[in-house]
Amino acid sequence: MTAKNQSAIPADASPLVRRLGKAVLLTSEEVDYLETMQVNQAAIARGESFVQDGEPLRVTFLIRRGWVIRYRLTPAGRRLIIGVSLPGDFIGLHVNFNHTSIFTAAALTNVSLALIDPVRILEIHRRFPVLASGLDWMTVRHSNILAEHKVSLGARTAAQRILHFLLELWVRLEQVGLATDKGFELELTQEQIGDCMGLSTVHVNRSLSRLTRDKLIHNDKGIMTFPHLSRAIDFADFDQRFLMDFSAISDAGTLKGRTVRN
Repeated sequence: MTAKNQSAIPADASPLVRRLGKAVLLTSEEVDYLETMQVNQAAIARGESFVQDGEPLRVTFLIRRGWVIRYRLTPAGRRLIIGVSLPGDFIGLHVNFNHTSIFTAAALTNVSLALIDPVRILEIHRRFPVLASGLDWMTVRHSNILAEHKVSLGARTAAQRILHFLLELWVRLEQVGLATDKGFELELTQEQIGDCMGLSTVHVNRSLSRLTRDKLIHNDKGIMTFPHLSRAIDFADFDQRFLMDFSAISDAGTLKGRTVRN
């Protein structure tokens, strides 16, 4: 029996379903599978670590609510944040291929996680080819983000890399319905931004002051907006293509009879 196509994503859908559902019209069976695989949940308090560098990684984590940082500590004790994970993001998506974590993951805010048996991820590839393509897209997108951060570290000024990072967070949050067309709620401190960008807190403070003075950003009690968006995009050298939308369209423009959202 062919699964019935959904005309719309439920209002209470998880961030993962909202993200994939923005690009392709998911079937009711696909939505049900994505939601039921998230039934095993855990609440992580702000500042608490739930993955430790060097320890076994036995489950796949999916962030349902809150922000998570993944970081490494150098022998000298310096922390480098290698990624900020947001609602709808996986941690340990390919745990079957790497049983030992190479980072520590900690809750930046109070966080709700889904703990997913890796078998459920493998089952997606067997039963739901469109969802499997979505997981592949998320893996490529994660690599794109890391690559863009490397470009920032090597080729952008401090102010440019910070602004680029803020624009990236905005787009990622907007894709799961957690930001407006004006901006978003920033959960990072200046010290944490510095740990993401390889900058001292003093350097971050000066750069944010410059961006504010030039009206490229505006921070009102933690709400980050971009008063002159086109100027901000130009200044940061921000090309949104690295945060590409999910697409599984063939060369002929069809997806085996499936409807693709514009």
